[in-house]
Amino acid sequence: MQIISVMEYIGVFAFALSGALLAIQYKMDLFGIAILAGTTAVGGGILRDVVMDVGVPVFFSSYTTIFLIALGIGVAILVTVSARMKRGKLWEISMLTADAIGLAVFAIDTGVKGIQNGYNLPQFLFVSLITAVGGGVIRDVMCQRVPQVLQKEVYASAALMGALCLWFTEPYLGVHWATYLSLFVVLGVRFVSVVLHWDLPIIRGRSGHSANE
Repeated sequence: MQIISVMEYIGVFAFALSGALLAIQYKMDLFGIAILAGTTAVGGGILRDVVMDVGVPVFFSSYTTIFLIALGIGVAILVTVSARMKRGKLWEISMLTADAIGLAVFAIDTGVKGIQNGYNLPQFLFVSLITAVGGGVIRDVMCQRVPQVLQKEVYASAALMGALCLWFTEPYLGVHWATYLSLFVVLGVRFVSVVLHWDLPIIRGRSGHSANE
């Protein structure tokens, strides 16, 4: 199915771009930028393939994936140097957009494959979410910060909403339209939550501070 291949390419590029941008923000060298971009782009897929025991992760035999990661690195460096926007508003928008696109594409792309492979609902949700957020978790750990998925932001929950939308609409709309609708749900929920500052609740102690404060 051609749309799936295109989605994979978009997701790899978008996550590589977001990883490279974050590496630049943390003042990593070129090698560090490459490692963080590659980890963000394919980390979730590798975790999925290992846990689901489907053989050697496809990344290791895909020159297209390597090219897209390199392209994402190049674009991140070019944009940062030309616009001088390491910490500006435009940098933040670029980071948010690239990360949201990668999140949506990987969650729904993997979900479609899960449906086609006859996965049940728990299997379907697992592969969708681990692929969508796994690379980002590894990226954040390497940057020594609390993974974004574990904080109050509506992030993994946006991917979860999109995956559930795909699961329940695909039998009625067909995979083509259900895919587009689910992508829109993930992107919509993610962007709206950022603009309107929607956050998930945090459990706080009697002092008014969260447990990790």
